[in-house]
This record gives sequence, structure tokens and C-alpha cells, in this order.
Amino acid sequence: MKLLKIDPLRAFILFCILVFYGYNAGEGYITWIKAREWIFTYHNRDYLVSAFCILPVVLGHMATIWGHYFRSEREFHHSLQKVTTAKSLKEKTSLWELHILWGYTVKYWVLVGAVVLIQLGWIAMVVASTLRDELEDPDSTVEAIIGLQIGFIGGYNAIACCGIILFLVLRRSMLQALGFTYSEVLPLHRWLGALIFFWSCLHTVGYILYYHSVNALAEEFNFYDIGRSTMNIMGCVALGALAILAFFSIPYIRRRYYNWFIGLHRYMTIIFFVGTVVHYPYYVLWYYLLPNVILFYIDRFVPKIIQARTLYPEASITLNNDADIIKMTFSGPEPMKPYYPGDYILVRVPELGGVYHPFTIASYWAEDPCSITLFIRTYNENKASWTGAMSRLCGAEDKRVRVKADVDGVFGDRRHDYLKSDVLIMFVAGAAITTFMSLIKAIAAQIASSNAPLRIQLHLICTFRTRSELHAYGSFLHQITRDPRFTSWLHVEIYVSRPDKPQTLMGAHAHVINNDIQVPGPSIKKEKKKRFRSLRRTGTMLKRALSGRTIVEKPSTAAGEKEKAVVDATATAPTLGPLSFSSASKHVRSESIDTVVDLSRRQSGKESSRRVSSSLSSEAAATRSIPTRSMTYDTKRLPTFQDANSASLATKYARLDLHTTMVMIVLPLGVWYILRAIHWEGSARYCDVMLDMDQTQMKICYGTYATIPEFGHVLAMSLVSYVVMWFARRSLFRSLEASSLKDLESGSSSSSSSSSSSSRGGNKNKNKNLPYPELDLEEENLSVEDGNWDEGDVVFSRGRVNVKRVIEKFMASGVGSVGGDPGEVTVFGAGPEAFVEHCERQAKAAKWAVDFHRETWAP
Repeated sequence: MKLLKIDPLRAFILFCILVFYGYNAGEGYITWIKAREWIFTYHNRDYLVSAFCILPVVLGHMATIWGHYFRSEREFHHSLQKVTTAKSLKEKTSLWELHILWGYTVKYWVLVGAVVLIQLGWIAMVVASTLRDELEDPDSTVEAIIGLQIGFIGGYNAIACCGIILFLVLRRSMLQALGFTYSEVLPLHRWLGALIFFWSCLHTVGYILYYHSVNALAEEFNFYDIGRSTMNIMGCVALGALAILAFFSIPYIRRRYYNWFIGLHRYMTIIFFVGTVVHYPYYVLWYYLLPNVILFYIDRFVPKIIQARTLYPEASITLNNDADIIKMTFSGPEPMKPYYPGDYILVRVPELGGVYHPFTIASYWAEDPCSITLFIRTYNENKASWTGAMSRLCGAEDKRVRVKADVDGVFGDRRHDYLKSDVLIMFVAGAAITTFMSLIKAIAAQIASSNAPLRIQLHLICTFRTRSELHAYGSFLHQITRDPRFTSWLHVEIYVSRPDKPQTLMGAHAHVINNDIQVPGPSIKKEKKKRFRSLRRTGTMLKRALSGRTIVEKPSTAAGEKEKAVVDATATAPTLGPLSFSSASKHVRSESIDTVVDLSRRQSGKESSRRVSSSLSSEAAATRSIPTRSMTYDTKRLPTFQDANSASLATKYARLDLHTTMVMIVLPLGVWYILRAIHWEGSARYCDVMLDMDQTQMKICYGTYATIPEFGHVLAMSLVSYVVMWFARRSLFRSLEASSLKDLESGSSSSSSSSSSSSRGGNKNKNKNLPYPELDLEEENLSVEDGNWDEGDVVFSRGRVNVKRVIEKFMASGVGSVGGDPGEVTVFGAGPEAFVEHCERQAKAAKWAVDFHRETWAP
């Protein structure tokens, strides 16, 4: 097995990280063990921290950002080429990627070991610097010594964890450049949070024990003293905020009350840090937190600023009522930063609250570089459901609606090394299909642009709740099961586990009219008007849910309608065999067509069926001569990233990202240095509280050298971030105004406005004051939007997917046999956590030799 290859960029980033932590270790040794006087001097420490802490972290982050744009594209294209490149015999699984203890990789345990060494180093440093003096003190008791040691160890280790925990939640961190992913380091972030709570409790218990031993407990915890006691009270406030954080971070509580969790996670974190700084307002404390605080603010604001400069501040949303799927589209005036399969964004709708929600991008960037498309599953179990509230914004008429929305991202750190496997198998449940939509299209584009044969075998096994959900993701499922550019290499199995909603199939009669499903209402004469109204409304709502057949002319009689339904369904229905892995898209029986035929026969009777069968050939011939909505997929070329000029766009956005980052680093740091220049009395210019300072002087000194610069720096970072975001939005509007002026000068604007006013009417007057162009808001139903339909329906099987049986079939055919190399077969489990865990359990129970990846949610 080979070790991880270190390229120059990774070597430089690793060097920056080692310099940062190496300085912290050396500085701690000089400060607390050697107790050198010069290290406490104000300017000396500031110079050292600037040179060996802030500068390496900033340079490493800048290198990470620059590499983020180009390394992502280079590695993605390199991995994508492997699907049509012969596998090298020397290519083996990297040692760092091996899964060992509890399913975690070797590199994860190396990172855990580094964190443990930091913790042990602080313990050794505290014991070495304080224990001897306490033992030599004749007035010290055993209880006091134990209490102080516990308090020191807990306090310093809690601060050490605080200096690391923010670094682990960066969406674009230096760890990602070294091969880690966000999902890999997130468990360590959670464990560090638990460690902070543990060390903080230990710190509190230790000092309570110490104060009790010297009979000073009441003096050190009160609100009326102007000295240390009020600072200790702030420490208790910080501990209380930390306890709330810990409670809502329990997995069950976090999942059930996510909105509470995410809101309290923010505010309680702020209270904890403020309480900690006030509790121990020593200026040395901020040095351990400053670099990671800078990176955290950059990570949270720069991606928002980039999108504020690129995308319109509104989104188009459409609800598919039958499948409970929302299609959400963001667009911009120019191509955006390239995003890759598996990337995600965070979306905030101000009308629904201030929380950002992560969603995987479903669209393929090369097809439309100016937009992002999401498919969101809606849940209406409770009133607090965010997706349920968004579905209520859409209404029940299946119309396109515009909402104010903000975007944070694009983010993504997925490594596509799995494409080097011989077999790629994807178990997908429901809306998790969006995780693989762009990947499948990218592979198809690579195959179309390459003359080499396909090397990898791909299997997509997906399950959905209802049949209407098959058409909720545009034409994707229809295309991959009908388009020869996909069916020649992609093996697809589709399962539907539940019947459709009552409003989808109301009654026992249904027939096809102009690619539409119309359900007859009651036969009562007084409800005739209501019946026709429900026919029209139901048909437009179900056009996408149960469509996919060739459109034919509308017959003039009811009997003609019934005959046309059976003719159309029979003419387009393929003859399908049983389940098989040998051919794609021909392994299940289309029950939908059988259902339509059965319903039509049930309504028309045997006589109608005989009439239909006798006129089958003539009707089919007439159908071929009538224009249809069918689309020949093979005439449309699949674009690649190179076709969309992704390299030049990556360079453009990398420069914009770096310039924005520099502004947000330099300006707040300048404010911090100015505030640090304010000095208290004394030549050393630090707070020598152990000698001749009283409590009032100590507080003033602490405030001058620590609290004021720290809070001033945080406020400066926040202010600069919001100002830069405002300028980014203004620059977008100015560019749009400039383009509008050019259109007016050329005369094209007048013609386009006249045509749009006749089609949109009221919408134009409603949104005429917007500083950006209106999105195309059509008043008609959008049920067949993106309907690239070929002849026939999406084929599927009824019932739940039997994961155990599917695995047994793969193993029987030699895929992932017991004792084989797990690197040859990659398996993805995507969907709800219960489904993914079920797939993983079945794979382990069968001793399936595969490399299993979990895709339960977008981080």
C-alpha cells in the first residue's frame, strides 16, 4: 500500500500548520515552565504571535482557497477520466483511506492522535510549572493542591480545545487540502465539544475544592465584590451556556429540534466565549483563539459575499403536490463558480426564519452555468417544519413562485477516488437521488467525449414512495432509462413502495387525454359544473405525475377518449423481461401502463376493448403522423466542464475570493493592533497582578490589554463583513443596470418588454421596482416543466427494495465476493439514516467485500 502523496501545495499547507502548533508548544514551554520575563512583554509577544501564529494560518488558508478552485477541478477531471481509462495494476487503496477502528479511516485516527498529544502536552506543562511550587508551600493542604491542579488542567485544556474546535467546522479548511472531508472531521468536532464541557466542569470542581479548602468560597463567588469574584460569576454563566449547548447537541435532541439546536448553538457559543474572556481576561488568552476566530469569520462570510455578487437575491420555487417535492432554482446574470457532483449550498429564506439549511445541488453545472437547481422533499409532520412552511408558500396550484432567498456556498470536499473502482453501486432512497444526478450526467458526458471504452460498471438501485415521485425530478429518471447514451452503460432498478395519494388517482377510472390524466367526477347531475372544474384542475396537477406518453390529438367523443388511451398506452409500452443485471432499463415491468389499460377496460367493458383491439393498427399509424412531445435525447450533445470554460471561470472566482479574504483579514486586524497600542502604566506593559496591583487596577489593566482589543476585533470583523456584502450586492445591481442600458440602446429592450407585458400582465406591474430582471413567471401550470419525454413511461417495480437479495445477486455474480479486495467495489448508501444503516448492516451481514460510503445528509 502506498502512503499519501504530498504535492507542493499540500506540503506548504502542512508546513504552515506545523509552524502554528510548533510555536504554541514552544511558547507555552517558555512562558509557563521557564517563565522568561521577555515573553510577557507587550510588544515582544505581539510580534511573535503575528509572525508565527497569524501569518502562517493566513498564508495556509490563502493557499487552500487558491487550491480549492483548481485542485477541485483537476482532481475531478482526473477521477472522471478513470471511467474510460484502463486500471493500473499498481493502483491500490491508500493507507490513509483504510477503515479501521469503528469504521473510521487511518487519517482520522492520526488527527485524533494529534489532538490527544496537544491535550497531554498541556497537562504536562501545567504539572511541571505549578506542582513543585505548591508542594514547597508550607501553607498548602492536600485538598488545595489537588483542587488547583484539577482547576489548572481543566482550564488550560478547555482553552486548547476551543482553539481547535472552530478549525474543524470550516467548510474550506486546510485539513481538506490534506485529504480530509467535512464529514470525516465533524465527529471529532463533536467529541471536542464534549471535551470542552468535561474540562470546564473539571475546572469548576477543582477551584470550588480549592476555595473550600482555604475558606474563601463565599468571597470568590458574589456580585458585590469589584475583584475576582464577579469574574468567577461570569465563568459560571459561561458554564451554563456550555451546558445548554451540550444538551441540545445530544443526537436525538439535535435531530428532533434542529431549529432550536442551530439557533442555540450560535447564541450560546457567543455567550460562552464572552463569559470565558471576561472570566479570565488575560491578553494571552486571545492569542490561542485569534487565528481560528479569523478563519471562522472568513469561512462564514466570504462564500455569502461571492454569491451575493453572483446570484439574484430571489429564488423560483415550484411545488409538486403529488410527490411532495419542491423544485428551487437560483439564477444569475453570468456564469457562476463551477460546482461538482456532491457539492451543496446552504439556503435561507428570510420569510421562514434566519437559519441556513443545507441541500445537495441536483443540477449539472456544464448544462447551465448560470443557475443552481435543488429538489427538496417537503415534510408536514409539525408546524415547525421548514420544508412544510416552504410548501405552504407555494400554494396548491402547482405554480412557480418567487421568494426572497440567500445562498451560502458552494461547498464540497468530496474526493472522487471511488471512480477508480471496477464497480460502483448506488443504493438511493427518495430525494437522495439528487446526490448522484450531476455525477451520472458528468460520466455520460465523459463517455461521449472519449473514444476509449467504458471500464467501470455502474448500478443505480433507487426506491421511491409513490409513482408520482418518479417524474418529480424533471426528466432525469425518464432519461436515464430511455436515452441510449445512458442505457448503454447504466444499470437501473427503480422501486415504488407505496400507492399514490388519493388526489392523484381519485376513483377507479382514468384515461389519457393529450398526455394528461383526467379523473371523472361523480355522475350526479347537480354536481356537473364541479365535476368539470375538478377534471380540469386534477388533470393539470397530474400532468407531471402520470405523464411520459406520446401526446395525441384529443378525440371528440368519450368513446374515442377511451380508445385513444388504450391505443397510446399499448403502442408505447415496451415488452420488458424479468429483473436482470445484463441490460439497463429493461428489468422491470411498467405497471403504470397496465393500470391505465385495466382502468379503461373496466370503464368501457369488453365491447369497448374489442373495438380498441380491432382499430389498433389504424390508430397507431395516425399517431405516428401527429406531432408529439417526444424528444430524441441522442441528438442533444452532453456538455463537459471544458465546454463551459470552467478553468477560466475558476481563475476569475479564485481571484475574487482571495481579494475579499484579504480585505476581511487586514482591516479588522488593523483595528486590533490599534487597540493593542493603548498601554497601561509600567515599562513591561502587562498586568502584573501578583505584585502591587489592587483589584481596580487589575480590572482596568485587563480591560486595556485584553477585553477591549478582543471585543473590538470581533466587532470590526462583523462590521467589515456586512459592509463588503452590501457592496457585493450593489455591484451586482450596477452590472445589471449597465446591461439594461445596453439593451435599451440596441433597441432590444423595447421589443422584449412588449412581449413580456402581453404574457405576464400583472406580474410586471407588481415587480417593476426590482433592480434586477424578472424571472419568467408563467401563469399556466408547470407540471410538465422540463418534460423531455420520449415514448413510454419510466419502468419500475412495485414493493420495497430487498437490499439483502440485491447484495446476494451481486455476490453470486462475483461482485464483492467474500475475501475480495474492497477497493474494487464502491457502494453508496444515500437517503434517510435508517435506510443507509439498513444497507450497511446488510452489507456487513453478508460479508460483502466493498468500500461502503454513507450519504445521509449534506453537511
